[in-house]
Amino acid sequence: METTLHSMDNAAMPRHEFFRLVGTSIGVILLTRCMAGCSGKGNADPTPNTSQKIDFTLRLDDKLNANLLVKGGYVIANDVIVAQTKDGKFVAVSANCTHQGTELVYKSVENQFYCPLHLSRFDTTGKVIVGPATLPLTQYTVESSVTAGTVRVYN
Repeated sequence: METTLHSMDNAAMPRHEFFRLVGTSIGVILLTRCMAGCSGKGNADPTPNTSQKIDFTLRLDDKLNANLLVKGGYVIANDVIVAQTKDGKFVAVSANCTHQGTELVYKSVENQFYCPLHLSRFDTTGKVIVGPATLPLTQYTVESSVTAGTVRVYN
């Protein structure tokens, strides 16, 4: 049995053509992933579960909650973000953005909750300030006791 090799004369691809094809392929892959991540199934806003019973207490002497000792600090517990505002008041809202469920952060300078993924912003009551989110966050009642060193969050 004899092996026949074909001529490689026309097989060479110019270098710039190779890099153009590789770059285009990578661009298509990234664009497809981005579009898939941003596309929703119908309504992109997940409905907050207001019927879920929330009742927990955070101890301020616990290292996990040390951020609440400073104005502008926040912690996330039980899918709730609890923050101490610039004026020393404790507030609590659902911890995930109502646009696509990304975990929020508290920006003390603006006194707002902020979604780092799509840049939605919410005030301290959970009201949407800037979209793409359209639904408000669930707001929770907060009772703080300086003498006991606790913050209770409930609905």
